[in-house]
Amino acid sequence: MRNGRPKNAAITLRSVIDVEFYVDPSCPWAWITSRWLLEVAPQRELKISWPSYCLEIRDDYDVAATVPVNYRQQALEGHALSHRMLRIFEAARAEAGEDAVDRLYTEWGRRRFSDQGPDADELLRETVAAAGLDLRIMDAARDEKWDGPICESMEIAYSFGGPKTQTPTIVVRTDPPRGFKGPVMAPAPTGPDAVRLWDAITVLSEHDGFFEITRPRTRLPRDHITT
Repeated sequence: MRNGRPKNAAITLRSVIDVEFYVDPSCPWAWITSRWLLEVAPQRELKISWPSYCLEIRDDYDVAATVPVNYRQQALEGHALSHRMLRIFEAARAEAGEDAVDRLYTEWGRRRFSDQGPDADELLRETVAAAGLDLRIMDAARDEKWDGPICESMEIAYSFGGPKTQTPTIVVRTDPPRGFKGPVMAPAPTGPDAVRLWDAITVLSEHDGFFEITRPRTRLPRDHITT
């Protein structure tokens, strides 16, 4: 006690801020941004969740016209595999909560974006096992009932990021809530620079009249991925 007050009475308790990161796990840009956000989270009292965002559904089981011809088949296969993973995400969320999805996404990214990742079926199996979940949850990958919550999640992303927004789209549940598509970066800043970027984006997103900053993507995400 000091002057009749507990020693920690001068400490100001900050409210935890819920942040939703709408993710298609096939996207390497989203993976980079997700690792940046995890670094920022403990320094800005952020509680992160990983709602689903399915590029295969968004693009009507095709790929965007901007995808180069020689990459289209690879993109189609990647999006289809990611869709299966998102169904597992939703089954895990329903059964075991958000922490299970967090573990799944982390274990997926470590394998998916490594130089020598496993093939599709083995990737799903290894991810589920490494996340500490029963392998029976893999049955969800083939179950279309999980597309319902995926699509519901995407509608929320659209309402904040715009129609057919990209992954990631981030929603910050302040009062009022605000959201934006991106940010997209390679590499992601670390340490104090990571927090400075979050603070800058927070300031921009608070301005109702601010809409967009873009510039050319001059770096490949795979050259800057850490797993």
